Amino acid sequence: MLTLQTPYTHSELKSALAKEGEAIHKVFTAVDPTKFYDHPQEVWSPADNLVHLIISISPVIRALNIAKPLLRLRFGKAKHSSRDLPEVHRIYKAALSAGGAASGGFVPIVETKDAAERDQILTKWQSKSAKLAQSMDHWTEAQLDFYQLPHPLLGNMTVREILLFTLYHNMH
Repeated sequence: MLTLQTPYTHSELKSALAKEGEAIHKVFTAVDPTKFYDHPQEVWSPADNLVHLIISISPVIRALNIAKPLLRLRFGKAKHSSRDLPEVHRIYKAALSAGGAASGGFVPIVETKDAAERDQILTKWQSKSAKLAQSMDHWTEAQLDFYQLPHPLLGNMTVREILLFTLYHNMH
């Protein structure tokens, strides 16, 4: 997996997200199929973690594919400059330390626990990861800083910050 580097530009972000998507697929593919659904009490299994990542990037993909004027009407214009990855990482860690956690629709539910389901989860991750990178094709550098999106734990963030968060969240 990637180490915590500082991608910032559109091309750096797109490349980092694509590389991390591939690395995540390799890591979860390497998990022993008999252990893919195992977890100690109060800890998510590998399957739960991967399903959570799929759930988490889905609204980002949807938002990146919405017409930009609609995004501005719905969420407004960014009210601050985009922060870099270390700063996004810092505010996320602070939110977690303050008791923040996945909730509602972001909590994974893995019902079937067999090899076929494992393959479907892995395939879905590959698809979503590729769609995230493709969704960035419609964005310019300036637009990444102009538009904002709501994060359920961190509040409004620029699109660039949401992508930086997504990168860190995937690494985490």
